[in-house]
Amino acid sequence: MKKAFSMIELIIVIVVIGILAVVMIPRIGSNRVYEAATQLASHIRYTQHLAMVDDKFESTDLNWSKKLWQIRFNNGSYSIVSDGAYAKNPMNRDNLDINISQDYGVTLTFSNCGDNVISFDHVGRPLIDDLSTAGSAYANLMTSDCLIKLSDDSEEAEITIMKESGYISLK
Repeated sequence: MKKAFSMIELIIVIVVIGILAVVMIPRIGSNRVYEAATQLASHIRYTQHLAMVDDKFESTDLNWSKKLWQIRFNNGSYSIVSDGAYAKNPMNRDNLDINISQDYGVTLTFSNCGDNVISFDHVGRPLIDDLSTAGSAYANLMTSDCLIKLSDDSEEAEITIMKESGYISLK
């Protein structure tokens, strides 16, 4: 009697190792801060996209700027709204109201972002502060790049929203 592995035993071991590799490899080196930053940057881009395709400008309505699409931050959470209506998640039609601090364990820090409300006009330009009290939307055009820093105990990522163009970058 030979002391060797049969072909079936060898195939079973290879399949088990393959399954473990598929399950474990994506988790190795995952960075929760970078995942949160990627999600947030994507949602800021989505807000900008909604503003450009859903043009709220009306020359006869003096309050048109209050209807612009905006992303509102509040204590580690954010939502995408326009005139009281929430943006829907394109995948499942749920409201986009996300607590990023709770979901990813990160802290948000803002620099040059006004009152943590970022709106976009019909050409994608960013505006800061709450426009519901603004006299003119263009008085609130972003004049310096908005920086949003996401961090936890050991990692950090930064989202930059460029003034005038609204270009969003992630570092």
